[in-house]
Amino acid sequence: DHALDWNTCRCHAVSAQFGKQFAILSTGNLQNLKKFNSQDFHDLRALCLSQGLLFEDTTFPAHVNSIGPSLLPEEKLWQIQWKRPTELQRNPRLIMDGVSRFDILQGEIGDCWMLAALGSLTLRKQFLENVLPRDQGFQDDYAGIFHFRFWQYGEWVDVVIDDRLPFLNGRYLSVHPRTSNEFWPSLLEKAYAK
Repeated sequence: DHALDWNTCRCHAVSAQFGKQFAILSTGNLQNLKKFNSQDFHDLRALCLSQGLLFEDTTFPAHVNSIGPSLLPEEKLWQIQWKRPTELQRNPRLIMDGVSRFDILQGEIGDCWMLAALGSLTLRKQFLENVLPRDQGFQDDYAGIFHFRFWQYGEWVDVVIDDRLPFLNGRYLSVHPRTSNEFWPSLLEKAYAK
C-alpha cells in the first residue's frame, strides 16, 4: 500500500530526520543508489522518449489512494485534479535562479513540516545537489519523469515520480513555489511522499 497520510507527519520529526541526514550525507556513495520500487530513472525516461509518451507512475498513481484517506474529507478527496507543470505554465522550470528557503509556500493541506525541511535543505547546497539531481528538467529530454534521492537507513535511495501534481479547487495541495513556473518544491515533496 503506497498511500501516505501527509497530515500525520510533523515538523519536528521530518526536520530531525533531515538533520540526521545532513550529519552523515558525506559518507554516502551516490554510485550505488538503491532504486526505490526497482525503477530506473534513465531507463524509464529513455523508454518514454522513444515512444513519445509522458511517464505515468503506476507505483504511485495520480489517484486519491496516493494521498491518504484522512488528509481531507472524502468528498474533497474526489475533487482533486492532477495536473502536469506543462499544463499550468508555458515555460515551466525545475529551478529558477537557484534555490532559497523563500522559494517555498505552504499548500492547502498545511504541510509546515515539509516547508521547514525543504527550507533547511536549501541552506546546505551540497546536500541539495545530492537530493535534487541536475540531469532532469522541462527543456531537454522532458518526458514527465523526475527523480530525487533520499538518504535512508545508511544508503541513498533514488525515487522516481511522474510530474502530475494534486490540486484542489485550482490550488496546490502540497508545498509550492513562490514563482509560478518553478516546480522543484512540489516535485520533491511528491517524491518524499512516495
